[in-house]
Amino acid sequence: MSEKQQQSTLDQQLEQQQIAQETRVNHLVTIIAVLALVFLGAAAFVVLNSEDATAPVNVESIDTDSAPEDISGIRNQVQQAILEFEQQYQSLLSNEQVVAFAPELTQQTQYTFESALHAFARSDFISAQQQLQTSTHLAQQLSQQWMLAVDSWFEQAESALSQQRPQEAQLYLDRMRSLNDQDERISTLQLQINQFDSEQALQRAYDTAVVERNLQKQVELLEQLVALQGQDSTAAQKLEVAQQTLRLQRISAVTEQAHVALQQYDFGGAQNAINQLKQLQANTQTITVLEQQLRKQQRQLTTERTRELVLDASEKQQWQTVLTLAQKFLQEAPGDSTITDLKVRAEQVLSAHRTLNTFALRPERLSDSGIRARAEQAITQAQPLKQFSSALSTVIDSLKSEIDYYTRPVAVTLVSDESTQVHIIGVEQYGAFATKQVSLLPGSYTIEGRRAGYVTVKKNVQVTGDTPITFSIACTTRI
Repeated sequence: MSEKQQQSTLDQQLEQQQIAQETRVNHLVTIIAVLALVFLGAAAFVVLNSEDATAPVNVESIDTDSAPEDISGIRNQVQQAILEFEQQYQSLLSNEQVVAFAPELTQQTQYTFESALHAFARSDFISAQQQLQTSTHLAQQLSQQWMLAVDSWFEQAESALSQQRPQEAQLYLDRMRSLNDQDERISTLQLQINQFDSEQALQRAYDTAVVERNLQKQVELLEQLVALQGQDSTAAQKLEVAQQTLRLQRISAVTEQAHVALQQYDFGGAQNAINQLKQLQANTQTITVLEQQLRKQQRQLTTERTRELVLDASEKQQWQTVLTLAQKFLQEAPGDSTITDLKVRAEQVLSAHRTLNTFALRPERLSDSGIRARAEQAITQAQPLKQFSSALSTVIDSLKSEIDYYTRPVAVTLVSDESTQVHIIGVEQYGAFATKQVSLLPGSYTIEGRRAGYVTVKKNVQVTGDTPITFSIACTTRI
């Protein structure tokens, strides 16, 4: 159903309700008028036939001093007031959320209004008017209290969000929704809370990328933050700096790749690196020098020269160069056992080097016992090749040192408030305490604190080195 059709249906329903209310009141007025005429007729008959025709008539519901026109005017005034009350407050009194919010005040207001209707039915218009005034005052009081409660939860939700407490803000917003789920402010604030959660998640991921020095990941996360926060945000400024830094790093890395490719007589790799430098808009002079060196080496390379270069590179332990040149040489002159053996050795050394580098370049991964075991196995397999490569020997020794570092426990002191249940995720539940000494291997951990009636807290901590460390964890913010 379209919005126009829904609006038309709502208008028809409201019109039908209004007609029904007016019909009910008009019927009531008609009955009252008939009863009043009968009553007045009977009173007149008694007066005319009384022994003392001048005695006053005692009618409680009608002021005998008032003219019929005045009585009719009061009746019409009260009738109009009843209609206005129903139009203004009936939806409030029938609202289930309002009834649940203040059941006693709602019931009192409804009872007073019904008393006004009964007084009107008795033609006691003055009493009806007084009861109606009282019910109007109660309805206004009910409306004000309800709206103040809704506004209070909204303001608390806004305040919590402005103080970067999205979980607390969501709690207050849910309480506001329980009082008035039709408030237009709810959807806007909900979007702000959701956006804040997204921004916080991206910010945490960005902080991790900064610690890891992963510039590419930083740029990707900053781009997402800028999409949420806009071009005028701090994230946009950081993104511009990170993109420029990443570009310079790529230029430096690709330039180094070009030099290495030229040293190894890898002409295809050198040309590819030069093409990348052009795309990155690197210094023109640098690109020209690399192109000249590439053309010069291409002219000098011959089969005989290649064999000499293979032997020279093997003596210098330049195994990538050995592999590249040996492959080129064997394509032209297959069957040379010396070059074939050097090619096999180069493949073994380079393979071992690549395997060990997967652990050595990211030593923090060695905090995982499974990864440590694979690293130790790789060291055992590479051990016989140490004599052929000083670089491989250095990597092996360095990796052994890192493994030793990540297998030495560190003394950690946990400080709490004796009420918070402390848990190191993936390690152990420690319960509540003031201080506790634990031993943890170097690495990243998440400490969680829980306490009934309080907001759960989590801390991501890093255990490093041999120096004792102290971490504090306690739930201090009430829900």
